[in-house]
Amino acid sequence: MLDAPDLVEQARGVLLLVVWSVLILRIPALWQPRRRPVWYVLVALALGSLVIQAPVGQWIDGATGIAKAGELAVALVALTDFAAVWWFAIRLHTAGCSAPARLRHAPWVSGATMAALALFFFAVTPAAERFGEQARGGWTGYMVAWIAYGLLTAVGAGALFWKHGLTMRSPVLRVSVLALALGTSAEVPYLVVRTVRWITPDSAPELAVTGFWCSFARFVLVALGCSLAALEPLLKALLHWYRRQRLRGLWLLLRQATPELVVVPPPSRGADLLDLSHGWEQLHQRVIDIRDSITYLHDGWASPRLLEEARRCAAGARAPESRRLTATACWIEATRREARAGVPKRHLGADKGLLPQVLADDSTMCREIGHLLRLHRALRSRQVRDFADDVRTYTSLTVGR
Repeated sequence: MLDAPDLVEQARGVLLLVVWSVLILRIPALWQPRRRPVWYVLVALALGSLVIQAPVGQWIDGATGIAKAGELAVALVALTDFAAVWWFAIRLHTAGCSAPARLRHAPWVSGATMAALALFFFAVTPAAERFGEQARGGWTGYMVAWIAYGLLTAVGAGALFWKHGLTMRSPVLRVSVLALALGTSAEVPYLVVRTVRWITPDSAPELAVTGFWCSFARFVLVALGCSLAALEPLLKALLHWYRRQRLRGLWLLLRQATPELVVVPPPSRGADLLDLSHGWEQLHQRVIDIRDSITYLHDGWASPRLLEEARRCAAGARAPESRRLTATACWIEATRREARAGVPKRHLGADKGLLPQVLADDSTMCREIGHLLRLHRALRSRQVRDFADDVRTYTSLTVGR
């Protein structure tokens, strides 16, 4: 079994790969103002995931010839990361509304101030006292500034992430923002532990382990949260594409029966699979097309007697929802066959009570698609096919009326 350091180094390597992959994959976000903030935060995280690698720190020390220059680079990237995450939280909080300039600029002003202080204390402090286990001499000033800055950014960002993470409608964004909330919250106990270790010469070893895991949890959760936030548009587009493909069978079945409604010929299977553009619009249009075809069949060929027989056919189902779904599938399949066979429209003013329920707004699209897929399965059932085979018996009763 691997010990903790080995696991941590492997996890850092994985996160390095994930963050940089997401960063490159989401370069198109630079052309979308609403998507830029999370991309900028990913840049800071990507640099941080690179600088914390042990070989990079050793290379910086060797290249500069300055003792502990690698640790200074880590500190500067870390404070940039803190400022970027806080700034992202503020952008999330002020989305769609104006915010005071002091609030918008606070992360970068405080970050620049901390960077200047870090460089100052690094320059005036002897090399042996820099980034030590305990703060001594002039390095005590760096400790106070770093802890104050860390608490300011962690509490400021964490409070906003908790506030908005619990109210996000998108599941992906909810997980993303809550991960950011947990990550920034984990920074607070790390800073407390670090303060105790800086001022207490003989602190317990367990305290160092606790602080390490809090810091590592912060890094992991913030990296994953930002990666999910950056990938959310792509994941949503893939979800819309997947749902559109699942509706293709029902959509084609009904559009072929109602060619009068077809404005643009249906794309081939290959073209439909390769089309990833305008995912939400195409999915919504497909649902509208299905609804239009069902209404057209209902208004043209669904007689009152046919609907009554469809209800009788479905009467054996136990659940009311199943009875309604089966009855709806019965009359749709019967009218679809008549439309394909060229039977003249009847226009008998049939009852609209068996039209499928409409659930197709943005917040209930999943329910709407689930309902249409269940309808498609019902259309292919033996019971519905048998009903449609015998429909001439039923419809012949209405011809003489």
